[in-house]
Amino acid sequence: MNEKHLRAGIGLALCITLTISCSSAPSKSDTVTTVRDQAAQNSGYAEAYFRQGRYDLALQFFTQSLNQNTSIDNVEGITQSYVAIGKTYIALGSLDMAEDILLKARERSRTAKPSLFFAASSSLGELYLARGDPQKGLAVFEEALAMPAGSRTPAQTAQLNHNLGTAQKALGNYPGALGYFNASLQINTANKIIDSAAADHYMIASVYSLQGRYEDAATSAEAALTLDKKIESSPGIAQDLYALGLIATRRKDTAAAYDYFQRSYLVFVTLGSKPGMRKALAELITAADGLGRSSEADGYRTTLADLGTP
Repeated sequence: MNEKHLRAGIGLALCITLTISCSSAPSKSDTVTTVRDQAAQNSGYAEAYFRQGRYDLALQFFTQSLNQNTSIDNVEGITQSYVAIGKTYIALGSLDMAEDILLKARERSRTAKPSLFFAASSSLGELYLARGDPQKGLAVFEEALAMPAGSRTPAQTAQLNHNLGTAQKALGNYPGALGYFNASLQINTANKIIDSAAADHYMIASVYSLQGRYEDAATSAEAALTLDKKIESSPGIAQDLYALGLIATRRKDTAAAYDYFQRSYLVFVTLGSKPGMRKALAELITAADGLGRSSEADGYRTTLADLGTP
């Protein structure tokens, strides 16, 4: 604030000294604030697109935000943009590009706030999970866990618990995973962080399903679906419906599974997600065959073939 006031004062002094009209020209501090605000606005647009699963648009606006933050050397904003772009690359499946930018984020964040270093580390660990290397991801999360608790916001503490749970699930430690997911859910519910609470319910459902606790799994997946619908998170809705289809399949309720997979497929179509469409179609074919709907199954086979190989 002192720097801002100093710049404003200098601008005013120059206007008086030079005896020219400065009413139409913004002061330096106003210019910086405007760029900072524009960067924040673009980041907000990007986050909305990200929640909708429109990752290409999210990447475009996060990149604009990064450029604007870089133009005014806003270290905090630059780091936040790097992390956001890295997470978007993960969602797009561009894991090598995600790693490059998240490593940059970690390095840049060492001179920024501890919470930013935590955010960069958390996202880097998520990248390793996406790569199928839970042990490497766990090592990053445990490094973050060793940081002073005061360096994390409640949302970040919840995210750390969620990530630790994801790593433990991948390593086959289901009781440990449930402990972490429930700890995350408690924080997210108390702080009304709806999207993260939905993700917790989704992961809890996946662990219950692996344990053969299908009733509990269905209850948790339905809870995730309710929350994702509340915030209109199309990617979350598609995944929740797909999970409910898998649970119904394991419960040998083919009719319910078919309905869930069909609904999931339609949401994936609106998102333009070919990976999602492929996996939903594969399950739809099996369910349609199981229900004796041969012509529908053949139609889904044709659609799946038209999508081509990954």
